[in-house]
Amino acid sequence: MGYLVLGSMGFLLLYVFDYNKVKRVHDIFQIFFMIGISLIAYASIMIHLNPITTFSVHFWLAGIFYLLAFVSGLFMFYALFGALPFKQTYIKTKDNHTITTGVYALCRHPGVWGFFFLYFFLYLATGNILMLAACVLWTIMDILHVWIQDQYFFPKTLKGYTDYQQNTPFLLFNRHSLKQCVSSFKRV
Repeated sequence: MGYLVLGSMGFLLLYVFDYNKVKRVHDIFQIFFMIGISLIAYASIMIHLNPITTFSVHFWLAGIFYLLAFVSGLFMFYALFGALPFKQTYIKTKDNHTITTGVYALCRHPGVWGFFFLYFFLYLATGNILMLAACVLWTIMDILHVWIQDQYFFPKTLKGYTDYQQNTPFLLFNRHSLKQCVSSFKRV
């Protein structure tokens, strides 16, 4: 249970990091991004190592679930660190532009999908009830985090974000946004 709290504290640090990008309270809060991510990662590893399980699956099925968790994690990392310019997204705070192509044509916060499925498939692979709790609790915190970003932070820090909000779904992609996503990858 303590690791669930530790991961939740990581999300709180991410909230402070975003708040600081808008209000410029102090440059020291820039490090909260890395600390927050590190807390979530450490808590995730420790929960994964927890031997308490509610069920088990055959070795080959667990392997498939681990593979799906890995692919989901890759998608999340790509959405957060590959599809976005790192320095402008996580360090620089002025004159940033909204990314509207690739996975960001699909929905405004595609990383949430990778995050959820990473933990969900880890739960299915391990039967670890704490992993399921992390999946539910942290996905709720992640959705709250991106909603706050979407409503308060990004319109103030990203040029063109208000137009992006009107043209691209928040989380639940649709036929049009799927078509836009595929189309933007074909242009590359």
